[in-house]
Formats: sequence, C-alpha cells, structure tokens
Amino acid sequence: MRRFLQNGLALILALVVIAGLAGYVYLVRSLPVVDGEILVAGLTAPVDIIRDRDAIPHIIAATRRDAFFGLGYAHAQDRLWQMEFQRRVGHGRLSEIFGPSTIAQDRFLRTVGFGRAAAAAWKATPDWAQQQIGAYVAGINVFIATHHGSQLPPEFTLLRFEPEPWTGEDVAVWVKMMAWDLSKNFYAELMRHDLLAAVGPDTLADLMPPYPPNGLNILSDRDTAAVVRTSRPAAAGRSEDLRHMASRVAAGVAQDFSPAKDVAQDFSPAGWFSAFRSSLSMGEPAVTDLLLGQATTDAVGSNNWVVDGTLTASGKPLLANDPHLDLQIPSIWYLAHVSAGDFDVIGATLPGTPAIAIGRNRFIAWGETNGTEDVEDLYREHLDPSGRFAEFRGAQEPLTTVTEVVTVRGAPSVRVDVRSTRHGPLVSDAINANNAALPLDRRPAALEPLAFRWTALDEGDTTLSAFLKLNDARNWNDFTGALRDFVVPAQNFVYADVDGHIGYYVPGHVPIRAGGDGTIPADGWSGGMEWTGWIPFEDLPHTFDPPEHFIVTANNRPVPPAYPYVLGFEWSEPFRAGRITELLRTNTLTSKLRPDDFAAIQADTFSSHANALLPTLLQRAHPHDAADAQALAIVREWNRDARGDSAGAAIFQAWLLQLTPMLVADKLGPLVTADYRAFERLSFVSRFLANTLKSPDNASSTSSPWCDDMATPVHETCDDAVSTALHQAVTDLSQRLGADPSRWRWDGVHRAVFRHQLDSVRALRPFLSRSVPGGGDWSTVNVGPVAAAAPYEQRSAPGYRQIIDLSPANDSRFIDALGESGHFLSKHYDDFLADWGAVKYKKMRTERKDIELGAIGHLRLMPTPGTRRGVT
Repeated sequence: MRRFLQNGLALILALVVIAGLAGYVYLVRSLPVVDGEILVAGLTAPVDIIRDRDAIPHIIAATRRDAFFGLGYAHAQDRLWQMEFQRRVGHGRLSEIFGPSTIAQDRFLRTVGFGRAAAAAWKATPDWAQQQIGAYVAGINVFIATHHGSQLPPEFTLLRFEPEPWTGEDVAVWVKMMAWDLSKNFYAELMRHDLLAAVGPDTLADLMPPYPPNGLNILSDRDTAAVVRTSRPAAAGRSEDLRHMASRVAAGVAQDFSPAKDVAQDFSPAGWFSAFRSSLSMGEPAVTDLLLGQATTDAVGSNNWVVDGTLTASGKPLLANDPHLDLQIPSIWYLAHVSAGDFDVIGATLPGTPAIAIGRNRFIAWGETNGTEDVEDLYREHLDPSGRFAEFRGAQEPLTTVTEVVTVRGAPSVRVDVRSTRHGPLVSDAINANNAALPLDRRPAALEPLAFRWTALDEGDTTLSAFLKLNDARNWNDFTGALRDFVVPAQNFVYADVDGHIGYYVPGHVPIRAGGDGTIPADGWSGGMEWTGWIPFEDLPHTFDPPEHFIVTANNRPVPPAYPYVLGFEWSEPFRAGRITELLRTNTLTSKLRPDDFAAIQADTFSSHANALLPTLLQRAHPHDAADAQALAIVREWNRDARGDSAGAAIFQAWLLQLTPMLVADKLGPLVTADYRAFERLSFVSRFLANTLKSPDNASSTSSPWCDDMATPVHETCDDAVSTALHQAVTDLSQRLGADPSRWRWDGVHRAVFRHQLDSVRALRPFLSRSVPGGGDWSTVNVGPVAAAAPYEQRSAPGYRQIIDLSPANDSRFIDALGESGHFLSKHYDDFLADWGAVKYKKMRTERKDIELGAIGHLRLMPTPGTRRGVT
C-alpha cells in the first residue's frame, strides 16, 4: 500500500510538472519577436525596431508616418493587454469581458461620456494629425491581425477573447482618461459640500485651508506683472471679483447651501463624497483606482525644473522631470525613441497614443507637472417632476438624453439613459443607480441632480495634435504655437533648447466664470455661475529666460494673488518646490550644475513636512510609557531625512496617521470622518494640523477646540491629543516591527505597490503584481505618499524620471519604474525596478552606434509588395 501511495504521488507530481511545462510553453509563445524580418502591409519603406541593451525600442524609419507605424507595432508587441484594458475603460466596455461585476463602473464611464468626448475630439483633429495617428493605429492593427490565440498576451487567454481593430477614437479616449486622472476639483467640490453640511461654513476653512498667501509661487511678481499687463480690463475686473469671492468662501462666510428642490428624488445634504466613492467601489479594483485614485491621495503631483547655461558646467541648459501618478503594472509609461530623418524624438510615451509625452528632440526638451487648474464644475439642478426639464433663469429647458447600451458577458445588456443639462451629464444618475444596487445597510442617501461641466467634454479638443506639434518643435515659438492647441489637462510645461533658452507655460482651457469660484457645487438654475469663456492664451502664466536663470514647478501655485484670473485652489503645499529651489541655490554657490546634481535632487528624501511640523509635535508630546519615551528620543534626534532605514521617519509617519482622525472624528461623525481621511489631500491636512497645533502664547492659553474630544466629559488639550496619538502610533509600530523602536525602519512598513489590472484574482497576484520597500513621504522630492485606504502603502510615485542635457555631450538619462514589457514571463517585465528604487537611470541613446552596441533585438518591418501607400 505504501509503495502504491508513493507511486500515485509521483504520478500526480509528474502530471503537475508536465501541465506546468505545457502551460509555460503555451504562454511563452506570446512573448514578442524582437529579431528578424516581418512582412507587413501599409509601409512605404522598411522600419527598424532596435531594442537596445536596456530593451528600449528605437524606431528608425524613412518617413514620419512609417515611424509612427513602427511605434504602434512596438506598443502592441509589449503592451497590447494594457492598451486593450485602457480603451475598454475609456469607452465603458469592461462588462463585455468581466461580466456583471463591472456594470456600475461602465455606467459611470458611459454617463460622463469619455467615449463620446473622444469621438468629438477625433473629429476636431486636423487631417495631418489624423494621418499620423492613423499610421500609428495601422501599426497596432497589423500586429492584431497577425496574432491570435496563444500569440496574444496571457490576459487574453485568461479572459477568452481577442482584441478588435483599433481606431483613432481609441487613441483619443485614453487622452481623456489621463485628463480625468490629472483633474481634481470634482472630488474637492464633493468634499467641501459634505464638510459644510457637517460643520458649517465657519469651520470649513479649518479643515480645507487655502494655499498660504505668502506661499512659494512658480512665477515671481515681476513675471506675473508682465502677464497682467496683457490682460483685458473687463476680464481682469470680473476675475478680481471672483478672487474676493473665493477668499470669502475660504474664510468661512456663510453660503446658501440649502438642498435643491427636486420632487423626483429624495436625498441628504451630506455624504456626497461617500456616495461617489461607494458607487465605484464595486467592480475591478484597477478601474476603481483610476476613477478614485486622485480623490484619495496627493498623487496628482510631479516635479520639474530647468536651469539655463549660466548655472551649468556645460554652459547649456539642464532639464529634469519626474511625474507622480498612480502606480500600476505594466507602467503607465513606455520609453521609446522615434526617428525619421530630421524628426528625432525620445522620452516617455503612453501606450495607446503615438506622441512622446515627455522628453526631447534634437532641438528642444520639455517636462510637465500637473497645473491643478480648476477645469471642472458640478452644478446642482432643479428638475421638473417628469425629470425631463431643468430650470434655468426661470424657464424650463429640455434635457437631452443619449441612450447607451452596456453589453454584459453572460448576462442581459443594460440600458443607460444619459440625461444632460446645458451644464453637462447628470453624473448623479449614475452614482444613484449604482448605489441603489447596494444592500440597504451600505446604501448612502441619493444625491440631488448634479450636472458635470468639464473642459474635456467640450467639442473641439485638439490636445492630440498639440502633442504631435510639440514633438516637432524647434524653438520657443514652435513650442508655444503647439501649446495653443492644448486643451486639457492644464499642465506646467518647462522648456529648454540647444540655443540656451529656457521657459515655462501653463496651456489649456481654464474657464472664466460669471460668478462663483468653482470651490463648491454651483446653482445651475440661477444662470449666475456660467462659464463665459477661457483665459486668453497670452494671459496664461508663462515666462521666457527669467533673470533667476532657473524655473521650478511642483504643483505649487503658479502665480501670486495679484494675478487677475481665478486658476484654482487645490495646489500642493510648496514643500517640494521649496526644497528643489533650496538645493539648486545651495549647489550653485559652490559649483556649476551637472546631471549628477539633478539626479541627487530627484533622490532627495528630506521631509519638509516633518521639518515644519515636528517641532510643534515635540513641544506638545508627553510620553505615556517607556516605549513612548524611547520613540520620542529617536524622533528628536532624527535629521528629518525620510530614508528607508530611518526609525524617525517611521515614527513621524505613524504619528500623523493617528493624529488627524483623533482631532476630527468627534466633530464630523464616522461617515464624514472616513470620507475626510479617504480624501486625505495631505496639503489640506498639513495646513489644518499646523494651524490647529500652533503653540499658545503661554501655557495657560486655551487649546484649539479641535483637540477636545467632545465624546468625553473632560476637556482634552492639544498636548493630550498629540500625546495619545503618539502612544497609539508606537503601539501600532510595535505590533508591526517589534518592541524595540531603535530597530524600526520606515521601509519596514512603507512599500510601493504596483498592482496589475487582474490583481483582484488572488491566485494571480504573485505572478502579476509587484511591490518594493522604499522611503520618502508626500512632501519629499523623491515622493512617497501613503494611501489613506491602506496605511503605509504607497500607491503613487515618480514612475518616470528624466534628466536632459542640452549640451553636445548629451548626458541625458531616463528611467521607468518597472520595465518595457507587459508580459509577466518576460525578463523585461520588472527589470528596471531595482534601479528605479535606487534612483539610477538608463542612457537616452539617440546615436545609431550607441543603440546597436549590445542591442538585444533588431526587428525589421518590411513593406508587403504592392501594398505601399503614398508618402505624405
């Protein structure tokens, strides 16, 4: 019997091994072919796709259209699943492959109308740009047409479907989704509404304090004055009124916030942010992360800076950029070099789109950070009892209705009637319909009718062609000419060229409002808060060759308060911008700047937030026990560097996580507290904590009312709150890292997490997803924020870094967080991760001899005889 069992186990093991080997052999068939020649239709001449020693593709062609064809083919080879997932998100077609679980997400996506907006944008794209994008799409489609079944990425096999051919609208729709990811006022309006309902206008400014009037601006008063002189008097006067209105709202002046009259719906004035969150919490987590990610972290960030040749060792400009976006695997970014004659551009692309989004060509370099301009407004609407008319200036206007049909795998299709007012789609319809499917005990109150106005939904979006022009720009005039076509999302562009010039511009459609300031949902029926136009391009913040010889942006306020237009209110605390400026000035005191100096700045983990707040915390903290005392001793000696091996950084971060809910929970109640923590824009929280915990003039002064726990009969002081939060933090870290605080490390709990789109399938997670320990916090240049929903977990980061040297030496470098391949069996799936974590780079190779030296693949696409199209 024993021998029989042994033989049986051996047989089972053999079968498992054979099955595993068979599965492996099947899956590796979908790895891309990187060597040899392939005949393809649609080219005018051969196209070389050379993958250099770092697996970065260099697409070399005779014509620009052939080069874009090659880029489309390379994107499809390495990232086809990612591209398929992204376009399904944009068009709201997830349920066709995932089934009923994603109906709620599709309903919201269809209601906002990303796909409809993409179709309108494609129609607005000029013919020359459609031809270039069409060549890119043709490259994708040639790959799709020649790869089926086991030749497709494994995700297609797992989900049992094959991709349809691509279109220009599929390219445009991902640009729309990136615009959503980089817009943030939608969430802030919902949160302000809930806080007003919970605590009233007098307390709102405590919880969401405005950007400090004396906070660091991107432009100086002198540069702003130059912009102001170009402004039209009528526009300036109107914007001046808006600015005063905004300051009054921020100061807590009471606003009319009674619920809108709508007999067709029942609603509560509180919990709008919660209702929005809950309506999208079902379905695929990767989609939830995309739709909610910027609502729950300060992830909408980025750093860029540029210096001219007077400050560099080479005598030519240096430019740096590291955009901070949500983490995922495969990466949002894909490094590539596209070359066709005098068209030669290299940098970071977005798979599914043809242009280099951030990078350089032979003449100029550019980088982007989020401008954080307010280009979104929610309008509260009065609907008639039939739900078919909306009140506007005393009259009833008919709603427009578009019917969308969501096809659901394995279930009946779902009809979505998208109602829109003059202000945009009623997003409340989707939110309420989604929440109606939740159990009663989890179902939030219904929202009143809310219409969504957003620049990305307007017709005439030419952002795609703006990027194509940008790739071809040769000087400042070309560069700004390209940016005139840029619509959304508003970005801080920094610029440098080989002739030694540097510059800065914030392009995009930024609305001028007849009334209101966009901070809270507006009254749609009054007609007093309409958009009346855009800030003229010439009046948008910009500068060229400033006398400071450098420009720094890090999502801080672009202009001083004297600027005559309202740009927005959600700017990040200027910690990162201040630190970069400080390091640039310090370095230039002793030597000229080199690319290695820029690399050191991108790696910097000095916590400016800790440097600003920790003295106050230490003054107020009184240890409860010996462990608290030991932790306090460590943090007192801490040098404020949030390195991964720092115990002080771990203690400070844990302290903050405990402190905020301790101060607000008893005032906001459990629901709004949870939302405020989930919303946790750390710039607002930082200002709130600093203002609340300011040391009194003397020890007997009354502490802030925020520090008193209203649920207890005794009066707690801010010292009590700070000390209790410390004790809870030490207890938490002791459970996670052990009882000895001297052995704690920040990277012992702090990990950057890269989740795959199929991460929800637990069995696949070890194969598809990745994580890596790291340092930094939300205020460090090498940013490392934690997710409110997952304490200590980092879900956003500088996923791409570049340093561009405009000198003839061209010591330019870049790095992506993960790797070029989207195939989990490829060695290039995550081969950049270690270097990225150590802030090391790959060389930006543009010379053929450097590209071919050590290249790992040389694929030539050959035109099929008789199918060559004309050259244009």
